[in-house]
Amino acid sequence: MVTRKRIQWNQKFLPKNPDAGFCRSWYVTGMSPNNQASLVEVKQSPLHGRGLYAAVEIAVGTKIGTWPALILSTEDTAHVKATRLYHYIFYVDENAEGAMRAAVAFGPISMCNHSPDANATFNVDATTATVTLCASRDIAAGEEVLIDYGDFAAEAV
Repeated sequence: MVTRKRIQWNQKFLPKNPDAGFCRSWYVTGMSPNNQASLVEVKQSPLHGRGLYAAVEIAVGTKIGTWPALILSTEDTAHVKATRLYHYIFYVDENAEGAMRAAVAFGPISMCNHSPDANATFNVDATTATVTLCASRDIAAGEEVLIDYGDFAAEAV
């Protein structure tokens, strides 16, 4: 038999400003209201516009998150190369002729900036149409989460 925990409204997290909109926090009874909803947040980056930052300390090996992705065809990928969107895509694979397929990731992972000394790695799974981000070393709270764009760094940065 499956036991369901009752979801309850947590008044502690109501916005102090009633004009703040409909933003509300929910939690499952029995969980600490101090649980972090996300390990990361998007903020301005000195490297390149916006970046992804650790909201809390993240230990090496931690799965930071998995986000949905749209896997593009080789034809769509070729069209995207001429647009600004190309700076936000992830390499998926190549066909026998060397034509590349890419993925557009939805969510904060698309804000990850490049560093050859990255503190995180990513994996694109074309079967599940997802991109997963993992810490490759300990990441301090407030530190920018960086990935290595590999062979595409010169094109994308």
